[in-house]
Parts: sequence; C-alpha cells; structure tokens
Amino acid sequence: MRLKDKITLVTGGSSGIGAEICKLFAEEGSKVAVVASRDTEKAQNIVEEILKEGYEAEAFSCDVRELNEVEKLVDNVIQKFDSIDILVNAAGVFYPTRIGETLEKDFDHIVDTCLKGTFFMCNTVCPIMVSKGSGKIVNFGSAAGIQGRSSYIVYGAAKAGVMQMTKSLACALAPSGINVNCISPGNTATPMNEDVRTEEAYSETREIISKRALSGRPFSDPKEIANMALFLSLDITKPMHGETVVMDEGANIGF
Repeated sequence: MRLKDKITLVTGGSSGIGAEICKLFAEEGSKVAVVASRDTEKAQNIVEEILKEGYEAEAFSCDVRELNEVEKLVDNVIQKFDSIDILVNAAGVFYPTRIGETLEKDFDHIVDTCLKGTFFMCNTVCPIMVSKGSGKIVNFGSAAGIQGRSSYIVYGAAKAGVMQMTKSLACALAPSGINVNCISPGNTATPMNEDVRTEEAYSETREIISKRALSGRPFSDPKEIANMALFLSLDITKPMHGETVVMDEGANIGF
C-alpha cells in the first residue's frame, strides 16, 4: 500500500501499459482515474477488474488532442476524488509514417496525441500540484525517440519531443516539489503491436527485433513497465527530476 490515499490519473489507461499501471497503482492503495481515449466502456472494463479486487477506481474518457476535453476530464476527476497526486501520460498512438507516404492527418494524429496531449495534461494538472507543493508526473517517450526508425518517423519525433519536454517541465516544476520523469519502452507486448507480434507479414520485422534485443527477449512484459511507473511515483524518487528511463531490452545500446 505504498500509494495509500493518493489519487492517480492515467491517460491511455484502458489497455496495454496504461491498464497495467492502473491495476498496479490500485493494488498499492491509490484511487485511480482510468482514462480511455473515447470509449468509456473500455475504461470501465479495467475499473471492474480493480473493483473486483476490492480497490477503488473510476472510468473516464478524454481525447487528449482536444484542450476542452482535457480541462473537462481534470474537472471531473477533481469532482470525484478531490485532488490529483500522480499524473501518468500513457496515451499514445503508434503506426507507420514513411517518407513520401504520410498524410497530414496521420502526422497530426500522432503529434497531437503523443506530444500536445502530454503537454496539455501537464499544463492543466500542474496548478493543482503546485498549490499542494507536491506531485508526481510520469510521461511516456519511446526507444523510437532515441534511435532512428525509417518506418516510424513521426512517432519517433513526437516521442523525442516528450523526452525533451520532460526535462523542461522538470526545470519549471521541481522548485514546487513536483517530480517529472519519463519512461521510454522498447517493444512491449501490448494490443498496439499485436499485428507485429503475430502476423506473418511482420515476420521480417520480428526477426530484426529479436536480433536487436540483447536480453534475448524481443518483447517486454507491460507489467514490468508498470513497475517502473510505480517506482517513479514513490517518495523514494524525490531526488529524480527530468530523467528518462529506457526499458528496451538493451536494443539501443549497441550490439
């Protein structure tokens, strides 16, 4: 119960890494706002799992690309739980954006979800944390934001932006007692990349992923990433500001 009496808001909380974070944080005593992008029913499925275990959570939906929806979400969470102690920005979209083939709407969708959405969630929640003199923010970058990916140009650029923005947010918020840090996962077994993990069309991609994973594990377990989010949300990480923790099975350090 290391998060007893804490209130956590998790965007992208209805599936993948975000869902595992919601369940883990609830087990640790936090009340959790589980946020889906559009379908509140998807968030409710995770809430039901949490409630079944005797913990507390509430389902919400929010398109983080839209500032009015972000502001409405934060207002609704405050009405339900009175405060927000921890913000986890796990909302994101992931699909190829190859040079010469990418449409403007796809560029906007990725950048607005991953980068704009992360910023305005922080921008909206931070005054609450500043007024209390404490808070934890965990952003999500990606290993694709560290090393080039020819098929995921826009996604990598957006996630690199999140990692840099984390540093600047930490500069602004550390004096107010708020820790802002980032996790950059590599290939993780989530619904977002189920096609890559299972379909024959991606067999060559899987082979490349396997060769690059120095650990011998081509895909990490989302529960492992959730445990890092928990670590960054505990009081023991008070000295840590603006850092990005890379969890990519060693793929980016060399071979």
